Amino acid sequence: MKKYFWTIPVVLILAVTSCQVNYNKEADKQALSKLTVEDWDSNINVGKSEANVEFYTEDAIRIDFGKVYSGKDEIHNLFNSLTVQYTLLKLENKVEDTRISGDLATVRGSCNVSFIQKESNDTINAKQAWVDICERQTDGSWKMILTIVSELKD
Repeated sequence: MKKYFWTIPVVLILAVTSCQVNYNKEADKQALSKLTVEDWDSNINVGKSEANVEFYTEDAIRIDFGKVYSGKDEIHNLFNSLTVQYTLLKLENKVEDTRISGDLATVRGSCNVSFIQKESNDTINAKQAWVDICERQTDGSWKMILTIVSELKD
């Protein structure tokens, strides 16, 4: 019996470590930056902001302009209304911090944006801060489940 006693801890360690999925945090950070900044800005800068709706889960929430938008349909409607009201001149997003815990990640960033309000023809320059909470999907990709955007005052 003493002869096989050492096998119990070894089997337990193997069982525990084989159940854990080891992700590459650096690859995850790059994928999250691509999702929240690179692909996001690319779509908006070519006039396809509605394509960014696909970066959200079906039940995602976006808090923007003091309002809560629940689900992809409401987020899509928000993006369409912004396109109708404003002409984008410049958009620059920057990731400030990324934190990953298992299948959830928080990406915090800042944004400088310039646009023309179509109704008044006024040019508006704004600084914003944003936070995206992202969830790893079953295929390993990431999607946003919550976005909070806030205007920064000088």
